[in-house]
Amino acid sequence: MADAGGQRPALRGFGLVVAALVLIAGGALLWRGAYPPVAAPFALEVEFPAGIAGRVEPLITTGSEGDADFLAIRYLDETTAVLLYDVWGMGGPASAPFALRPGERRRLAVVMPSLAHIARHRSHEKRPLRITLDAAVLLEGDVYFHRRAPAEIHFAANPAGGDLVHAVFRGKLFTSDGRSLAGGPAELFSPRERLAWLVTERWLALLVTALLAAAAGAATTRSRVAIAAVVRLLWDPRAATPFPSRPARPTHAWFLVTAGACLILFIAVLTGGGFRLIEPDAFGEQYDWQARSLLQGRLDLPREARTDESFVFEDRTYIYFGPTPALLRLPFALLDVGFGQLTRIYMVAYFAAWLAAAYAILLTAARLAHGTGAWPSRRATILTTVTAGLGSTMLFVASRAYVYHEAILCGAVFALWGGWFILRWIATPERAWWLGALICGILAVHARAPAGLFALGLLGCAAAALALRSFDQRPAGQSWWPALRRPLAIAALAGAGVASFNAVSYAKFRSFEGAPFRYHVQYDAARIAAIAGKNFHLANLRHNFDAYAWQPNFTFRPAFPYLVTTPRADHEYREARIDLAEPTLAVPYAMPALTLLALGGALWALIRWRASRLPLSLVLAAAAPMVLALLTAVAISQRYTGDFCPPLVLAAAFGAVVLDLLPPGVRRVAWGGVVLLALAGVLVSLALALHYQGEVVWGVPDDFKERYQMLRQAFDSALGFSRP
Repeated sequence: MADAGGQRPALRGFGLVVAALVLIAGGALLWRGAYPPVAAPFALEVEFPAGIAGRVEPLITTGSEGDADFLAIRYLDETTAVLLYDVWGMGGPASAPFALRPGERRRLAVVMPSLAHIARHRSHEKRPLRITLDAAVLLEGDVYFHRRAPAEIHFAANPAGGDLVHAVFRGKLFTSDGRSLAGGPAELFSPRERLAWLVTERWLALLVTALLAAAAGAATTRSRVAIAAVVRLLWDPRAATPFPSRPARPTHAWFLVTAGACLILFIAVLTGGGFRLIEPDAFGEQYDWQARSLLQGRLDLPREARTDESFVFEDRTYIYFGPTPALLRLPFALLDVGFGQLTRIYMVAYFAAWLAAAYAILLTAARLAHGTGAWPSRRATILTTVTAGLGSTMLFVASRAYVYHEAILCGAVFALWGGWFILRWIATPERAWWLGALICGILAVHARAPAGLFALGLLGCAAAALALRSFDQRPAGQSWWPALRRPLAIAALAGAGVASFNAVSYAKFRSFEGAPFRYHVQYDAARIAAIAGKNFHLANLRHNFDAYAWQPNFTFRPAFPYLVTTPRADHEYREARIDLAEPTLAVPYAMPALTLLALGGALWALIRWRASRLPLSLVLAAAAPMVLALLTAVAISQRYTGDFCPPLVLAAAFGAVVLDLLPPGVRRVAWGGVVLLALAGVLVSLALALHYQGEVVWGVPDDFKERYQMLRQAFDSALGFSRP
């Protein structure tokens, strides 16, 4: 009875927190589709552009690819056009010709079936269509139509695709009160209108969401047994170690020798074999410009820093890259030393820090397995260092010393060190290791957003796990708040760290988007419309998953470096909205040993090594949002596979340690196989880097290319290949 009387009130309070979270999440999902139907007739004002004979441009698009309806304009010549209504797969009527009168604002009234929300309709049903321009009826009759969701209506744009209608309307659309109208329904309805419609028309969905939240809260209130079971499964310090031995000899020397060899090869690739580290590089001075601006209290760059990758907002020049590498350049900017010549030396420093972080994580995993004072085996030390350094994308980014690759390397380094701090924190929760993880996570997110999302997500997941443990182990009768206060505050700080990325974006662009392409100097209206103005689309999941995880997009050729990536047949992914698709070798082929240790080794650890379950579960949970972001992004590239490296290295360290739990005969075969895969990974990474540097990427110094051609000649001649 004491348990019921003492603990249920505390559990009830925790249940209220869970109910609130479920209610907020459900409300957010409902809000995404909270757009009222468009009133009919829909009054618009339009300014037509000069015509381009034969071109068809969208005025209103409803529905999605394969199920879309279009109200569009087809130009007959520079001064004449017709309006047409087109139903995907069925066609539709066209109006009589009319004069465009370019630049003149004219009144357009639209009655169109899919202005209303149409969740279902009868087969071959028709509804009224009526289009008037300056009170003259141009189209009228009953027409076929498709269903549409509330958010599936777009003005002056065609995100649905197809071969008939172009991506954007070159003229201008305005609402009846004079507001410019281009984009989705959010441009038409204010938040107040959306909320009013949600409350009055979707009250049943809101009620169901509230009931689900109440049910979740009630289940949590009675979840003491379930919480205890989860804690025992993930975190049981009393569980005996299954490892047969305890290595006691330090492995620092083995790490230093291996890391030194990795550094030499990294520098050789980075400098094109010239080993000059203090040198200017094309597009390598952006962080130096940013550091100078930061010293002046500004986020924008001077006009002379404007490039083809600049964002221009209110006539100010910005880079979308985060400020972390610029902050690290502040001492040099203050002394006015090395402007535009520091990229290589910083990338070398990041790579050295990356290797050190991988080794530190391996040490922590070994001591989790064998106890304080233990060391990893020498072969695990060498293998982890080589696979993390040379057998991963971290070697590929050495192919070019410029802002893109520096950002990825910098973000990965801080994310990996953040992971080490997390491992130390969950081992000793009473210590302040979480603070180091928070700092590293914030620095990571402002260097490379996906890496920072993983690092801060890992901190948030660790805080949640500690909260669960503290809640379960609190004394009987004690309130839940003292047990949860600290971990929940740390989780909130992790969330604030993620939000700081959007805050910096808002300070630059008055937008929470990290890269608002509408301000990018290379993006015109057509390019923006092709991706519907968004950086992420769920429709890209299949395309990006195949690129990053499945398809072997490589070929062997009888010329150095023998293995090259190949373009993909993107016509097979008609649903995808991809803006940039560089040839990309999927992670299992580009980093085979690292992938095997991370996935296969981690799975074996989860089965055989109980103490590994919590850290590996945290890595998996934290990686999920980052992986989803990469799989839905509008761009893929080989360098972006570097974002997968921090969680892979964290898991691979546990995989390297757990190999000792294999039966002796199997263990020897497994180690031999992993070593061969590690060697293959180094050769693949080196081939990708050299090919990219010597034959693909722009801005490479001439002496780099000369040495690359000499290398090709030497290898091809030695192997008896005739170069094309």
